[in-house]
Amino acid sequence: MFEESFIFLPGVQERTERMLWETGIATWDHLLDAAAVKGVSATRLSFWKMRIREAREAMRREDARLALARSLGTRYAWRAYGHLMGEPRYLDIETSERRHDVTVVGVSDGEFYQALVQGRNLTPDALQRALEGASCLVTFNGSSFDLPILARMFPRALPDVPHLDVRHICAQAGLRGGLKRIERRLGISREGPICEYEGADAILLWYRYRFGDDEALRELVDYNAADVLNLRPLLERVVPALWRNVRHGEALAFPPAHRVEET
Repeated sequence: MFEESFIFLPGVQERTERMLWETGIATWDHLLDAAAVKGVSATRLSFWKMRIREAREAMRREDARLALARSLGTRYAWRAYGHLMGEPRYLDIETSERRHDVTVVGVSDGEFYQALVQGRNLTPDALQRALEGASCLVTFNGSSFDLPILARMFPRALPDVPHLDVRHICAQAGLRGGLKRIERRLGISREGPICEYEGADAILLWYRYRFGDDEALRELVDYNAADVLNLRPLLERVVPALWRNVRHGEALAFPPAHRVEET
């Protein structure tokens, strides 16, 4: 979908992009081959072609490719989904009632999950190692919550890579509300005692653990793991449906859910 997107070109808004698609310019190659485009000056068309050639060259270099993905901006970063998901890191944090007090950081590559717990193994070095090599970070509402908090607490631990905020991607697909609400709407279930837990429960679990209840910590980690591990199936279902809607005008429909097991 990235090479069907023109939204990163100077002066191109959604309306202009749709006009290009409707006139048969569906990919970068089509634009490069076009001798003229209705409503676009020869100077602007030449400039767009230069930027696309630069973008294609950048795609061959990892550092430049990620910079190009960032050029899509927060709203459209999901369109680079196929180019960003080589080594993703899915991330979610838990805090006490004080937002700056991080109790658990959960990180996954989409298959394996690890929990970094305050007072045990949550250190700047450990977080940096967990995120090392990431091609992008994936969160739910991390733009407003997780990443700003981690940036203040562990300023050198976060890699400078694109960020996909699943909450905002879901909102563009008409899926609004918290993570658990969206999961229920898509038929993604959680197992065990954590299935009904919310953020306030995570805070209570932390204090139960601090007062000596080790089982509470296990439940807190299970809760965090579900938050982290369910981000992958959400992306895999929402992004293709959103693209079909944007590109082809198809009604938003999501494939059947499948349960993600913790590993």
